[in-house]
Amino acid sequence: MKQHPLGSLLSPRSIAFVGASDRQYSTGKAMLEMSQIDGFGGNIYPVNPRLTEVFDKPCFPELATLPEVPDHVVIGVASRFVEIILDQAIELGVKAATIFASCHLDDDENPNLPTRIAKKASAVGMSICGANCMGFYSPTIGLRIASAASPAGLQKGGIAWIAQSGSAFSALPNNDRRLGFTLAVSTGMELVTTVVDYIDWALSHPETRVIGLFIETIRDPAGFLRVLETARQLAIPVVVLKVGRTKKSAQMAVSHTGALAGNDAVYEAVFREYGVHRVGDMDEMAATLALFDTPRKPVIGQLGSIHDSGGERELIVDIAEDYGIKFATLHPNTCSKLAANLEPGLIAENPLDAFGTHNNLEGRFATLIEILVNDPNVAMGLFMSNPRDGYEYAESYCRAVMKAAQMTEKPVALVSNYSLADDRNLAIKLRKAGVPMLRGTRNALLAVRHVMHDSHYREFYSESIIDDPARAVVDHNIVERWRNFLTKHQFISEFDSITMLSEFGIITPRVASVTSLDELETALSILNFPLVVKTAEAHHHKSDVGGVKLNISERGEAYAAYQDMSAMIGPRALIMEMAPTGIELSVGCVSDQGFGPVIILSAGGVMVEFLADKVAALAPINDVIAKSLLRELRISRLFAGYRGQPPANEEAMVKQIVRFSQMVTLLDGVICEIDINPMICGADGSYAVDCLVVPSKLN
Repeated sequence: MKQHPLGSLLSPRSIAFVGASDRQYSTGKAMLEMSQIDGFGGNIYPVNPRLTEVFDKPCFPELATLPEVPDHVVIGVASRFVEIILDQAIELGVKAATIFASCHLDDDENPNLPTRIAKKASAVGMSICGANCMGFYSPTIGLRIASAASPAGLQKGGIAWIAQSGSAFSALPNNDRRLGFTLAVSTGMELVTTVVDYIDWALSHPETRVIGLFIETIRDPAGFLRVLETARQLAIPVVVLKVGRTKKSAQMAVSHTGALAGNDAVYEAVFREYGVHRVGDMDEMAATLALFDTPRKPVIGQLGSIHDSGGERELIVDIAEDYGIKFATLHPNTCSKLAANLEPGLIAENPLDAFGTHNNLEGRFATLIEILVNDPNVAMGLFMSNPRDGYEYAESYCRAVMKAAQMTEKPVALVSNYSLADDRNLAIKLRKAGVPMLRGTRNALLAVRHVMHDSHYREFYSESIIDDPARAVVDHNIVERWRNFLTKHQFISEFDSITMLSEFGIITPRVASVTSLDELETALSILNFPLVVKTAEAHHHKSDVGGVKLNISERGEAYAAYQDMSAMIGPRALIMEMAPTGIELSVGCVSDQGFGPVIILSAGGVMVEFLADKVAALAPINDVIAKSLLRELRISRLFAGYRGQPPANEEAMVKQIVRFSQMVTLLDGVICEIDINPMICGADGSYAVDCLVVPSKLN
């Protein structure tokens, strides 16, 4: 079997540790101790010219004196010595290195040290973890490459944890024994080896069940899409904690990593396209990874939960409603079986309050859990209590959960309602039995939502690819003409923008461009009232300068509106037929340098700036995806009709959005931003009535 390009980095057979030391609390001591704490069986070579022996191992003065060329060199020295060691490793033919140092020098040359390292390593095909990283763990071979000490007891499992934050990297494997890993890596500056490479490595290993990412930015967008597609094809979930979402945190990301955090809407679009699960914090991440790291997959259905507390059962119902999680309606046969095993006074329902007395508690709980989870409407089951180590009652119901888990093919998890319970030993026992323990009611329900959404996403994706979103019936000459036009012009008038939309099949009201009263007269002779008069002078937001007059119903009113606007702003104006009434929608696109055009739908008109109501998707999209996007908007409730208003024509909206997505795809590279605001959506159709286009050359 051909070795993966990261084999020498993540699965080395021999490692040299440059800067090895026996000095207490030093990086050199920690990295040697950590390399052996989990039983790594490969050759380890300490390198330090001041020592002859470290921890009963011979210590070598330099790399050239080693008895073999190691697969991997760990460079645990100060930044000013890194380049010398790297040059020696390259000369010997070493294939991989880890660099802990920041590689920032006060008196550095141009190009700087990180740039020089990247160039040299890339030229010879050397993989590098770092610089400025905390290393990585490869539990499948018992190896830790680490700059700091951490506790023993790292669990093997199916989680690949890839973090651009060193603290985030260490938080999960060093603190949470519920979780088992096939890889945990601190990527650092990613001078050569990036998040994409680590994902690719994880996907090549059959042990991987789920991939967790803590990211600030993606340095290889095309590669990122490629590995996400591979993960989608392999049905391996990807869970992401993306920081830099707000303007302030994005600025912090720039100073911390030297990389741009990127437009958050772009990442949302990428995550949507590939079914990536976005979490809000590390607790939600840990719970979601734990629930995904099981060979059992939920069927299509809803949640089943079993409780030993009536009050805490009410708590989960309240929180589940907040997150839109539904509880399964039990089949009558299930209810009959439950009733036969419940103690007096308890009701056979879901969620189920199962505690009566301690009579035959373990056997009774196991039976009740198995019956409820195997109901045909239940996708997965939770047993919820407050476990703690050394508590016989908790030990008893944990055994019951493990027994029940062996009697179903659906996921079963134990949930601690309180996240700080002392339950480490119980969690390890449960995990070995294939039952994840989830800490905290909210964390557990968020994890459930992600896991259940994963099944729905894969079903939706199969449906959405039936219709090819890339097919656009647009004359090649039209596309080339507009590409040339957009390339040559820095400012695109609204008349040209509306004309462009129309030529790409997007429906707009009829419009005329005027610069004088004579031209206004001609326009009035061919257009139908009511009309809109809008300034065509160079203002991106016309309403802000008094440049829009609506509902003009006769010629005299049109002349007066035009003359007032001409005197105040300038003579160039648009005369447009009023669109039928409807809901205002904003349909826009931003073109990302790495990921391409991204469609953004939101509430339209002035509300676009006040309502946090938007969805994003990579272009192009098809009818299925367009409908899904529209229905996710909060204003979608208005589309169904309200207070006597007829419902909007959904098919017309969908057709407009799909054509728009095709247009921006065909014009990719020459448009930086485009915004139709509003698109008026009513019973009679949808009309793009205002459009702003920013050519790429202005970006």
